[in-house]
Amino acid sequence: MNKFLIFLLLTLLLSGCSGGITGFEGAVDYDELIKSGWIEYNRYNYDEALDLFTQAKDYDEFRPEGYIGSGWTQLRLQHPDSAIIEFRTSFEYVISLSDSVDTISGLAGSYLATGQNSNIVNMFVKYQVSSYEDAFPLEDHDFELDTGDLEIVQAMAFYRLGLYSSTEQSDPNNAVYHLNQVLYTPHEYSGPQLLIEAITGYMQQSDSSYY
Repeated sequence: MNKFLIFLLLTLLLSGCSGGITGFEGAVDYDELIKSGWIEYNRYNYDEALDLFTQAKDYDEFRPEGYIGSGWTQLRLQHPDSAIIEFRTSFEYVISLSDSVDTISGLAGSYLATGQNSNIVNMFVKYQVSSYEDAFPLEDHDFELDTGDLEIVQAMAFYRLGLYSSTEQSDPNNAVYHLNQVLYTPHEYSGPQLLIEAITGYMQQSDSSYY
């Protein structure tokens, strides 16, 4: 065997022993997989993040963090239907307030992306923002998520359902009510066109990339 071939084989063997998948060496247990998954997520390496969160679910299928991470990653990959499945599954295992809020927020965003507006409304009847606002802000993601973001999601859902103001449905079951929860100067309703401009204007000016 010539010297070059021996050198090549040794190089391949040594590189194969360097440990794990490129980019997330040391992710050897559940918590490390989750941590590494969020690192890759926040680097916008969504395929790598999804692989890590999937490994975490395989490692321990009864903990919620792997499903939560997978859900947010699927949402970023523009697969909201897959994200919904992940977030719904995580509900079976959540035990902490922050995990509950993370799941609710992700599920709300996924419902919004798929036009499931009634599901958003029904979910926030069951899980009212005021009952878990102490868990905000959430900072694992590539954006900071706060209660105001969920108010805007509800405003958009009610708008799409044609429940623009208290004329159509009493507070808090209308778009204007939820929009005004985040505005310094309340929006005075004068028609759906100006209302949607106010909602989308807030979304565009927000520092959040949740929408």
